[in-house]
Amino acid sequence: MFPLLKYAEDDVNRHLAAVTADRVAESLAKPRKGWFDLLNLISPAAYPFLPEMRRAAQSMRRRYYGKTVSVYAPLYIGNTCVNSCRYCDFRVQHGGTVRRNLTLDEIGVEAEAIRKTGIDSLLVVAGEDPRVNTVAHLAEVGRILKGMFSNLSLEVAPQTEAGYRELFGAGYEGLICFQETYDQMLYREMHPAGPKSDYSFRLETQLRAGRAGFRLLGCAFLLGLGPWRREAASLAAHAFYLMRECYTAKVQFAFPRICRVEGGFVPPCEVDERDLELMMLAFRIVFPQCCMTVSTREAPAFRDRIVLTAADNMSAGSRVTPGGYAVLSQHHAADVAQFTLSDDRSPAEVYAAVRANGQEVVFKNWDNRI
Repeated sequence: MFPLLKYAEDDVNRHLAAVTADRVAESLAKPRKGWFDLLNLISPAAYPFLPEMRRAAQSMRRRYYGKTVSVYAPLYIGNTCVNSCRYCDFRVQHGGTVRRNLTLDEIGVEAEAIRKTGIDSLLVVAGEDPRVNTVAHLAEVGRILKGMFSNLSLEVAPQTEAGYRELFGAGYEGLICFQETYDQMLYREMHPAGPKSDYSFRLETQLRAGRAGFRLLGCAFLLGLGPWRREAASLAAHAFYLMRECYTAKVQFAFPRICRVEGGFVPPCEVDERDLELMMLAFRIVFPQCCMTVSTREAPAFRDRIVLTAADNMSAGSRVTPGGYAVLSQHHAADVAQFTLSDDRSPAEVYAAVRANGQEVVFKNWDNRI
């Protein structure tokens, strides 16, 4: 569980088991909702309320985000990694993965290919390799990309507060860090070696970034490693904590799901689409002002549906390997991705689907005043 939460896993499980239909209805009716309401809305008793939850979530979503969907693209600049995460194809022991770190010129080529699709919001992703992806290097990448994109975010190894201050100065304004699991024992099992094995340093990532000035703090756990309701309870507690401690920033949720593939990591606690929808609806209802993104790990039909009711942000035309947009095709090299994409539509196809749902695509989120 989230370490600052005063309730233990057994307390959470007892509460979830005791939730009745009346308690779900009471939580839905409350004008202001808290942590226990989140538990009620993700409980097994909430499934019959899915139609009501869709309506409530859509109402909250429209209040804060209107009929718009923000789009972004991830740019993988490198996949070398020094960690040993048991579930990741980028782990240091995985000999079958082609390793590549893009040069600054190649990063520019990739960025130009993305920019031509209309996307103006970029997520820079890199393997956790401190030998290559230093703060200085990431800052140099940021200064190059800031001239091309209005909004830059990071998904890289956790940094110190001083490191985040330098990165914020280089143009990055958002950050996402998957805790993977809030269960400390499971965390140790899944991360047996490497810097990522430090649970506490990773847990405090968003706090350090928020103190350094970052405007968007992304939080997530990896669905499939542990029981999802327990993890969701911790994610909610983490979000309430960040909203209090970093009140000038905005919290963003992501719900990345491990989908079983032949020969790949078998998630011990698989999450189906109905569970995923229930959880995303509950978080939209309890955290109406927070951002929420839906992954390309999910099927197109689910993504198109969930941006109507819960998520306000989605990637388009994602490539999850370094050089996947342009560089690899120039060199006729294989595309070896970090995970399997379920939505392989082009950006234009994603935009068309959004508009067919009666929504508008938002490419640009904000301008700096200076």
